[in-house]
Amino acid sequence: MRGARRVAARATAETKPKGKVAVFVSGGGSNLRALHAAMEDGRVNAQVAVVVSNIPSCGGVEWSKERGIPTLTYPPKKGEEGLTPDDLVAELQAAGVEYVLLAGYLRLIPPQLCRAYEDKMLNVHPALLPAFGGKGMHGHHVHEAVVASGARFSGPTVHFVNEEFDKGKIVAQRHVDVKPGMDADDVAASVLAEEHLVFAHVAAAQAATGVEIGRASCRERV
Repeated sequence: MRGARRVAARATAETKPKGKVAVFVSGGGSNLRALHAAMEDGRVNAQVAVVVSNIPSCGGVEWSKERGIPTLTYPPKKGEEGLTPDDLVAELQAAGVEYVLLAGYLRLIPPQLCRAYEDKMLNVHPALLPAFGGKGMHGHHVHEAVVASGARFSGPTVHFVNEEFDKGKIVAQRHVDVKPGMDADDVAASVLAEEHLVFAHVAAAQAATGVEIGRASCRERV
């Protein structure tokens, strides 16, 4: 009987239409590429409908354009015209976006987007939150802080997104050893490999079941 249920569940997953996701990036987009690969080979039942970046010249945007994936710029540079938070939400909804994945996006998410995609927006952070998180803790800064602290472990965290940097409910973590003699580059490489795995795993679960894995708090700023 259990085997029959597994077959039925597998059949349901295979026939379910691919969910549309928006991926936000600010850099080279290695997590974007890993997510896209997982979608292409069937590990994640979804497709990248649009890529959003605050840096339109970054590698992640260029990679997306080469593959015909629509891109949006948010927020625009100071003094330039561009999408407002409400415009961004409208563009994503018009594209049929069901989930938002932040893959190395370095700007704070506006409350409008947080409300529109409550419990449907995930971020991957390159440290074991709640340690080494918060404003300014991104990219190499995180790995340098880990090494300087003498921590014996690090690893990526996938969490729901709210209006505060790295404060949403934690969904999944993986750990890597920080061995004596390792520098920030060594730790970064180890953590990034695990980011690609755990982010795809969580994205697959969300796309397959639509179940709320946790609940993030989306609050207006006072």
